[in-house]
Amino acid sequence: MAYNKYKVNSNLESGMKVKVNNTRGHEIIIDEPEAMGGTDEGMNPVEITLASLAGCLSITAAFLAKKMKIKIDSLSIDVEGDIDEKAMTSAEVFSGFKKIRYNIKIESNSSQDKIDKLINSIEDYCPVSDTLTRAVDVKGDYLLV
Repeated sequence: MAYNKYKVNSNLESGMKVKVNNTRGHEIIIDEPEAMGGTDEGMNPVEITLASLAGCLSITAAFLAKKMKIKIDSLSIDVEGDIDEKAMTSAEVFSGFKKIRYNIKIESNSSQDKIDKLINSIEDYCPVSDTLTRAVDVKGDYLLV
């Protein structure tokens, strides 16, 4: 079985500001709001997770709509998630999202049946949604330099 490999590299710039680069030359800034000790120069990691889900659902919808010959006039997705406020101060509290919800707003002149088929297929093909809904093996290592 063949796999596509994706890779990013991050560097802590200062304070809580992190610069993340991919192998194609793109960069994002991840930071915390000032109230959390950051400089608020970018979304924080959990917002990036929600943004990744919104982006992936959107791209998957566009890909599937093209394949299904559905013209989308507009598409927007609102995503929100809940994390226990004690998560950053207690190792005994699950630190991930307890629940994530999204709402897709789609404008199209296609039939309701076609739109329903599209909406029902999006989550099946979205890798970020699939990753968030399944247990994924995450392994870390470190190198002291």
